[in-house]
Amino acid sequence: MSAGRPIALAAAVATALTLLTACGHEPLKEGTVKDKRGHSAYRTPTYTDTYRNTNCRTVVTNALTLSSLTGRTSGGTGGFSKPKSAPPAKKAAPPAAPKKQKRSRTTKQVCDRVRVSHRQTGWHWKPAHWELKLKQGGRTEWVTVNKTTWDRARINHKIKI
Repeated sequence: MSAGRPIALAAAVATALTLLTACGHEPLKEGTVKDKRGHSAYRTPTYTDTYRNTNCRTVVTNALTLSSLTGRTSGGTGGFSKPKSAPPAKKAAPPAAPKKQKRSRTTKQVCDRVRVSHRQTGWHWKPAHWELKLKQGGRTEWVTVNKTTWDRARINHKIKI
C-alpha cells in the first residue's frame, strides 16, 4: 500500500464526518434547559453630524517629494504651507496650473473639519428576542422561543417546544 492511500482515506472519513455533523440535525424541540438569554424590544436613536471647514490653507508641494498635509517634507526640498483665509461655506477655487520650471509644483487647499452639530434624526428598532439553551443527549444548542415559553422555562427542567 502506498503512503498516499492512508492519507486519502483519512481525508475522506474526515469529510464525511464534517458533512454529517454540519448538515445532519434539525433544531432541538425538547430537552433540559441549561441557560436563558433574551431582551425585550427596544429602540436606539440615530444621529447625523454636521461639519464645517476651518483653518483652511494652501499647500504647495514639489511633484518629486512626499509631503504631509501640514507642510513637512520627507526630503530636503518640497512643500510648505501658507495660511489662507477662506470662507468655510464657499468652495475653493481650482488650483492654479503648475508653473513650467525644472520641478513641477502642485497646489492644494487643505482644511480641518470641526463638528458643528449632532442631531437626532430617527430611531433604529430592535425586536424582542428570547432564547433557551437546550441539552438533549450529547447535543446542546440555543433555540429561539416566544416570550411565554421563555417565561415558563426554568433552569435544569425538561421542556418540550
